[in-house]
Formats: sequence, C-alpha cells, structure tokens
Amino acid sequence: MKKNINSYITSLAICTAFLATSLNSYGQDKKQEFSISLGGPFSYIDSNSSGKTVPGNGVSAGLRYSYYLNEGLSVGVGVEYQTYNSDLKFNSLSGAYFTTDAESENFQFRYRGTNVREEQKLAYINVPITLQFETPGTSKFYIAGGAKIGFASSGSYQTTFQNLTTSGYYPQYNVELFNPAFAGFANTNNLQTVKQDLDTEVSYSATLETGLKQELGSRNSIYIGVYFEYGLNNIYDKNGNKPLVQYNAELPVELGYNTLFDTALSSNVRLVSYGLKLRFALR
Repeated sequence: MKKNINSYITSLAICTAFLATSLNSYGQDKKQEFSISLGGPFSYIDSNSSGKTVPGNGVSAGLRYSYYLNEGLSVGVGVEYQTYNSDLKFNSLSGAYFTTDAESENFQFRYRGTNVREEQKLAYINVPITLQFETPGTSKFYIAGGAKIGFASSGSYQTTFQNLTTSGYYPQYNVELFNPAFAGFANTNNLQTVKQDLDTEVSYSATLETGLKQELGSRNSIYIGVYFEYGLNNIYDKNGNKPLVQYNAELPVELGYNTLFDTALSSNVRLVSYGLKLRFALR
C-alpha cells in the first residue's frame, strides 16, 4: 500500500488545486459548477470465493467541479473519500502443507477451522471523471456516467475462528501430533487474530448516477439520486497461494494468519458501491 500513497497524494493535490482555482472563478462564469456530495450506505469488497461474502456498509464524501458545454451537458472531475467493508465467511475449511519444525524435522502442518469469518476494511481516495446530462427547468432529471480511479489509503483484516485445530504429521514416524501447544499443535475455541494490514492496488471503476436536480434560487441547487459503482479490475495482487494458517518455526506458539485473499479460496477482488447520493451545488 505504501507504493500507492505518493500516487494518491499527488492526485489529491492536483484535484484540490484544480477545484480551488475553479471556486475562485465560478462566480464569474455560469458554465462552472462546484458541488459537495455524500453517498452510501452499501459499499463492500467482492471476490470470487467458495465462501459467503456478506456486504457491509460504507460512506463516500467528495468534491466535484463541472464545466457546462451547454445548458444540458457537462463534464465533471472530482475527488472522493470512500470506505468499504465486508465479511467473508466459511462454515469450515482446512489445509495442509510440508514445512520444517524448530528442530529441523520435516513434517506436514495441518489445520482445520470451523465458522471462520474474516472482516475486511478498506478506504480509498477516488478521482471520478463523469459526463452528465440534465433536462431544462427548475426541477431537472439528470443522469451521469463515467469512470473513476481509486488509490488505497488504508486497509485491514481480522479473522475469527469458532474452533481451530492444528496438528503435525511426521511421515518418517507415521505419527500425527495434536499437542503440545508450544509446538504449534492445539485445539482452540473462539480465536480472534490481531488486525493486520490489507494491501491493495489501484482500482478502476465504472460509475452511474441518476436522479432529480432541484434549483434553489439562481445559483444553488441540490441533487438527490441513486448511484452504482463497479470495479473493473482485480485490486489484490496475489503472489502464489499461501495457507490461511502459517506455521512459525522460530516461535511455534505464535502462528501467522494470512488473509483469505492470499489463499486459493478467493480471487478476483473488486470494489462495489451503491445507494443514495446527495449533492449540494453552487453555480
């Protein structure tokens, strides 16, 4: 995620400077419109998974500058802050892989979890570019469509297991060990991992918004509409398939826990958002 920080800060600075310049001159040119917006509540992280994705809630807040080509058609650019929340659930899952223990013995580490839930949270800085059409009059129908590019600003995941069983199978001795716990082999109920960083890539999304624009005097207006945004690319760069539970030979009592996005259980991660959007505009 660190590699995205400079990119989104640069984009945010450019957009902010552009919008500030537009604010200074909008009063002199009726072809310009400046607006602030608030949207939500459905915003989540979708993926192709054998588990169940439970969409969470998120919110967006943004600024937009529009330039009118004529009274019914305008081009807009802006900057938005958007949050995304999801739960990815599995009734049960298991895995096994060969590794080496603290005494340099080769063995197969095995794990099995029941009622596994991973809570995922992301925040993005989005830069939308849209084309908007609106009808004449003081009460107008409008429709806007376009694309947006998003830069990750933060992300985290946390996993819970109703039960997690870990064991070690040593083929050279034909024995499977379910203890001791200090060797990384145990049966644990109601396990919750610590929050860990979730690093995601730049997002490209298609966006559509439509609704009613009501003029409030000669310069002000309010937009009340619905919107839908769908990610066009995979935002998680997976380098191979990792196990969900990671054996730690240096400190076996402290196992590692990878995100489900790192495993073979999930792929093609995209951002989705839809709901209501309110905008207050100055022209």
